[in-house]
Amino acid sequence: MIETKYSGQKIGQILLDKNLITKEQLLEALNIQKQTGKKLGEVLVEKGFVSEDAFVELLSYQKGFEFIDLTSEQEKVDPVASNLVSREFASKRYVFPFNMSDNMLHVAMRNPLDINAIDEIRLLTGYNVKPFVSTQKSIENAIKMYMSDDYSLKEIEEITKDQDLTVAERFREDIVEKNPLVKLANQIILKAISLGASDIHVEPQEKNCSIRFRIDGVLQKIKDVPKTVQRLLISRYKIMGGMDITESRLPQDGRSTFNFQNRMVDLRFASIPTVFGENITMRILNRDESMFDIEKLGMSKEKAKLYLKLISIPYGAVIITGPTGSGKTTTLYASLSKIANPEKKIYTIEDPVEYRFPQIMQIQVHHKIGMDFSRGLRAMMRSDPDIIMVGEMRDLETAKMAMEAAITGHLVLTTLHTNDAPSTLARLLEMGAESYMISSAVKCIVAQRLIRKLCNFCKKEIDASDIPIDDSIKPILEGKKIYTKVGCSRCNNTGYSGRVGIFSIMVISPKIRDMILKVKGTSEIENVAKEEGMKTLLESAAEKVAEGITSIEEMYRIIF
Repeated sequence: MIETKYSGQKIGQILLDKNLITKEQLLEALNIQKQTGKKLGEVLVEKGFVSEDAFVELLSYQKGFEFIDLTSEQEKVDPVASNLVSREFASKRYVFPFNMSDNMLHVAMRNPLDINAIDEIRLLTGYNVKPFVSTQKSIENAIKMYMSDDYSLKEIEEITKDQDLTVAERFREDIVEKNPLVKLANQIILKAISLGASDIHVEPQEKNCSIRFRIDGVLQKIKDVPKTVQRLLISRYKIMGGMDITESRLPQDGRSTFNFQNRMVDLRFASIPTVFGENITMRILNRDESMFDIEKLGMSKEKAKLYLKLISIPYGAVIITGPTGSGKTTTLYASLSKIANPEKKIYTIEDPVEYRFPQIMQIQVHHKIGMDFSRGLRAMMRSDPDIIMVGEMRDLETAKMAMEAAITGHLVLTTLHTNDAPSTLARLLEMGAESYMISSAVKCIVAQRLIRKLCNFCKKEIDASDIPIDDSIKPILEGKKIYTKVGCSRCNNTGYSGRVGIFSIMVISPKIRDMILKVKGTSEIENVAKEEGMKTLLESAAEKVAEGITSIEEMYRIIF
């Protein structure tokens, strides 16, 4: 506890001294307290003599506890900490665990002197408790936002039994907030955003419906919901995504936005019929501008400097390569954010448009009406572009047009699905692109992956002398502290928290350009690129291991 000048003073006298209440109001409250047995603070707040916020903050000073406003944007709630106790317990005791440090759980409490509640939290979680003072309203709002929803099966059964309402009528705006299914649907999205998930999977099974989140690139099961809930839960998500709830035999897609802590999060929905019902997948698209910062993607200072230099050249093609989910789109957007300015006209053609940017003309692919990548590119070239971003070179026509644009003085940013930078050249040749066009158009190829970061709260140092390590990375790891995963409540017992990019940048030098023209093999080109300074993905991952950011196991999982 904190010693303050109010320590030991009666709360009524403090309120009088600070002119927050009058003497008459205090006397009236004391009389009511004698008659009802309620606490003085409760009476003062109920009568409206003082606001709950002002009273609780003053109480924290009197008792020597820190005050916490859980609704403040400055307060970062740890979603793992918030779910260490049940929603029912938190609501009953008016407590909310909001953070952890070492073996200490930070808990917001309406009554920080409730020793019984503190002891119960200690027994339930295994952590020592540091109590903070907060208002009842602040705690209730935090419970609604962050804690897993203990939905009532009885309530849900009542809704599913009501045959008088159509699916659409069940989700009318005037009854939507009272509907436990709507609360469940929202809570699933809230929890996914809080845990940093990139995707939500609602998966119908034979006897129930499974909810899984993709966190740091790996699917994790969150909960099962009853089979009776499945149809309406999926219908709710289809309504949110603007999809046809009467059509369940064909795949559909949609978009929506979700308000999370006073910021908008974009959601992309996709449904597909399965034998046990429709499967719904939601992609969570964070609008946080900091994620489109090249310096924060994971590139070393040396690589970032080289890459920024390459994309500042106003012509040529920059190809980002890697498998699905390796962060290629994020790198493209980060590149556009860096080079965009009012003097340049920028067009993008994407399938789909994931993030929307001001002053950038973004075009959505529509295959049904014939608007594909090649047709969009053709239209762009007639519209006076400076910079063009092509979401993916999927066919020869698109690849040819992109490279023609690069040769004719435009900067082209695009992606291709290959395993590493040198093999991208072979892939373009396989597609049918001419070697002279590739050598003239492409100025650099960036291969990338996303690698999981070790949890800083539970990772442990190990002796790596017995672990077989590739000869090419031994110099990078030699003499460095090597860590491995453990698992704790903060990382959901995975041992990892968050991801970072690893990159291999191959600059198309005059020597490599000449080798492309002569159609030299991938291994020959790779050897020359290494001689000229290119670091492989394995070497880039090894650098993250040497820095204590990731583990050897994760390095090999991603690369091999």
